[in-house]
Amino acid sequence: MRLLLWDIDGTLLYSGGVAGEAMRAAMTTLFGQPSSNDRREYAGKTDQQIIIETNPHLTPAYIADQLDTFAAAYMAELDTRRDEMAARGRVLAGVHAALAHYQQRPDVRQSVLTGNMQAVAAMKLELTNLLPYIDMQVGAYGSDHAKRVELPRFALERMHRLTPHALTGSDIVIIGDTPNDISCGKAHGARTVAVATGPFSVSDLAAHQPDAVLADLSDLDAVIAAIG
Repeated sequence: MRLLLWDIDGTLLYSGGVAGEAMRAAMTTLFGQPSSNDRREYAGKTDQQIIIETNPHLTPAYIADQLDTFAAAYMAELDTRRDEMAARGRVLAGVHAALAHYQQRPDVRQSVLTGNMQAVAAMKLELTNLLPYIDMQVGAYGSDHAKRVELPRFALERMHRLTPHALTGSDIVIIGDTPNDISCGKAHGARTVAVATGPFSVSDLAAHQPDAVLADLSDLDAVIAAIG
């Protein structure tokens, strides 16, 4: 059994800036100031880490206590922007075919490893009609830990609780569009597949030595070969 963990933003979908706008609005409402608008500055970071870095005057413990409230505010903002998301956002090339292929594989379970909090991740996938492909019970989320490098162990723990399969890091494949996706996978012995559909180029990502690099997910045969 293998566990595929897909990043969401920049890998499976692009919100057209709507999600970023919603997040910054929620942060302003709850914490008094928004995060940066620079995609490269926060790409690959968890929502929790972004809030901590944006609000150094607040303790991480206080921010952790506010995460559920923040998630509710964020989702409320996204809900009011559903039409904008539909108009400006898109599922990235090849995503439906790749997810559908692995959904049919009995030796594979697929979920997400994302900086989004779990409820926000589910809403983004629901808004883009990707949720039916994803097993949200065995993923890892920005609500689990502030540091992305810690997230794979949460996915493994959930997999151990919910299935009879005793997986290790080497049974995981992490697919994402940032250097942080690569480094978090390497820290746990996972296979890493980098996709240059976010703010980093193929050469940017290759410099971090993932197991495979793709320009995008449009070639299903190339995706299957990269995932291994």
